[in-house]
Parts: sequence; C-alpha cells; structure tokens
Amino acid sequence: MMFSKREAGKKLEQVQERSREAGSELCDELKSAASDSCDYLKKNPWAGVGIGAALGLVVGVLISKK
Repeated sequence: MMFSKREAGKKLEQVQERSREAGSELCDELKSAASDSCDYLKKNPWAGVGIGAALGLVVGVLISKK
C-alpha cells in the first residue's frame, strides 16, 4: 500500500492535532489535581507534615541501603 506525500501530510496533521488535544486535556487535569491538593493541604496542614515525614523516612531508608 503506497501513500502519497499529500496523504501522509494529512495523516501527520491529524495525529498532531490529536496529540495537542490530548496534551491540553492532560494539562487541564494536572492543574485541577494540583489545585485540589493545595486546597486540601491548606485545610489540613498536618496532613502535609505527615506526608513530608513519610517521604523523608522512605528516602532515608533508600539512601541508607546503598
């Protein structure tokens, strides 16, 4: 099956457009998740402290195993 340059160009434009749309949707979802996380941590600051402590503990354990 042979494609002409014109057909290949059209297909490429379609793929690029779908990629832009998917990237835009992903960006919007990430912004929403970040906003929700910030709101949650503003309402529950001790949860942020606990999460930070837990991550520090995990990183410390991983570093000490070297």
